[in-house]
Amino acid sequence: MKIPDRLLLLVLVLAISAAAFGQEAKVENTLQAGGCNNEFAKFLVDQQVAESRSVVQTDKRVRILTRSADFLWKFDQPVARAYFTEAFKVATDHFAEKGFENKEEKGGLLVLEPDYRFEVIRAIAKKDGEWAKRLIEQLLKDYEKNAAERKNIDKNREISSTIYIAEESVKTNPELSWYLFRRIMKQPLDSHWMFALYSVAEADRKFADALYGELLAVYRNETPRRLLFLGSYPFANPRRFGLDRYQYGSSVPPNFQPNLQLQQRFLDAFLARIASYAADPANLNKAPEQYYSPEPLYMLTALQELEPYIIERFPQMLQRFTEARAQANGMMTEAMRKTAADREKQNEDLGFTFEQKLEQLEKADSEGKLTDYMIISLVTWSQKDRTEEQFAKMEPWLDKIIEDAPRIQTVNFFWFLRSKLAVKEKRFEDARKFSMKVPEPDHRAILWFDIAEAQLKDLNEAASVYQTLTEVGQAARRSENSIAKARVLLGLASLYEKVNHTFALDELSDAVKVLNRLEDPDILSKTLRRSITGKGFGFFSSYAMPGYDMESTFRLLSKNDFDMPLSNARALDDKYLRTLAVIAVAQNCIDRPKPKPATKAADPVK
Repeated sequence: MKIPDRLLLLVLVLAISAAAFGQEAKVENTLQAGGCNNEFAKFLVDQQVAESRSVVQTDKRVRILTRSADFLWKFDQPVARAYFTEAFKVATDHFAEKGFENKEEKGGLLVLEPDYRFEVIRAIAKKDGEWAKRLIEQLLKDYEKNAAERKNIDKNREISSTIYIAEESVKTNPELSWYLFRRIMKQPLDSHWMFALYSVAEADRKFADALYGELLAVYRNETPRRLLFLGSYPFANPRRFGLDRYQYGSSVPPNFQPNLQLQQRFLDAFLARIASYAADPANLNKAPEQYYSPEPLYMLTALQELEPYIIERFPQMLQRFTEARAQANGMMTEAMRKTAADREKQNEDLGFTFEQKLEQLEKADSEGKLTDYMIISLVTWSQKDRTEEQFAKMEPWLDKIIEDAPRIQTVNFFWFLRSKLAVKEKRFEDARKFSMKVPEPDHRAILWFDIAEAQLKDLNEAASVYQTLTEVGQAARRSENSIAKARVLLGLASLYEKVNHTFALDELSDAVKVLNRLEDPDILSKTLRRSITGKGFGFFSSYAMPGYDMESTFRLLSKNDFDMPLSNARALDDKYLRTLAVIAVAQNCIDRPKPKPATKAADPVK
């Protein structure tokens, strides 16, 4: 069998690593001599901004202006501010005309289009927190005037966007984060805080704990249902306590530990709120909030879940707990009890283990009651804790899905998940074999890049990574020109950069050629979605593309080589993509540490 040329070259690269380091030094010297300096970088960006003036689509215009302003901030702040101001006006005018935009993708999935006003503010917040505050205050005041008239899906869009900026600023500008979080505390307590607390904790646990304390103080008089949005965090619980525990779920950061002090504070607030709610006669016949159940249901079902914690950790609260349970129980009607029993049955099914769900399938199959939905729900169940043994048990059931479209979608997803697990467990041959059963090129590429990334971390797999990348490249070149193909080639460029810069440039050049053959290519999207839809049901999931988007790829390849990545950036026909690529390359010129002046040798001691 002929060994691929690239594999032979890798062996040579590995064998002469010392020479490779010398070559890197040579590239470094070439870079410094090749005109990569602040003045030339600024000239490039100014030139691209001027050329891109004819780009008028809102998303493209906003991104060109914000990237340019971000780049120019340290050179010419007045011009950068002018670009940010223009970008915000473009975004605001677009919102005034169109409002919130949503689009329905294949399978019925509704995708929220970006709010470009907040895209601009996110960029501004990284440069000028006070300016960002003023803009957000302006948008929140407008929101508060018409929030009651909003459709449910758009009801809290400004709140979510503001919290996201606050989360991003926790490490870089905590003062801005506190300001924004406290501004949102003027709004009713809702689910966004459940997710935000875990997100903040991943960046700064002390900040998150302090934020939790303020939230509990501000919202302690909210309804018991809403107060439960603050129940999960101190217990490190990914779900909400009570009736809706499977309607709200969040990722818990790795190594996140429960906080007994905050648990006690929450329990104290929750028990006190039940007591005050039950003591007010006006609440006995109060209609529930739209789309939600009566408050006593949330109280009682949450208390049932919290009881073991109180018995084990806070026995001093047992008397208050008993009283609260009696109060909640006393407000329950027969209709509420039936609702609680029905929901508990649903929750019990949702909480089944893999073996229990498999038993359900076997029983339904023997009774002639098996449905496509039952099989699909087994495949999509609890993806986090899957084992290879479970995948093997699931495989025979796939052929029993009757409807063609959901069967094909489920089979593809099954092999995608199985390959992901094999990569995680470093069973690379299995991962490769399973990935070949995934027909979508961009989804298969995610798996191959996962394999290559894992191999790069394992010295024993140094030669295998080249074989993996070679196979990815061969498959990509056999496919039709598409966004997926361009993404794969950009991914190859990023991964090859870790082992061979020349090969990386080859892939970058090919990616540019593919993009030039596409009409208005949307190469900046970083999410891939999967859907499984059948009669009366739908399952949707999304996966982040590896960090191989166009801008990050150009930025990576130009760290130690300015001329060739710049040449490829300029070769992009699309003015929008060309501008973003050139800015990404030019950024490396101003971000690079300046070389230290040579130290004059001391005169020899006579």
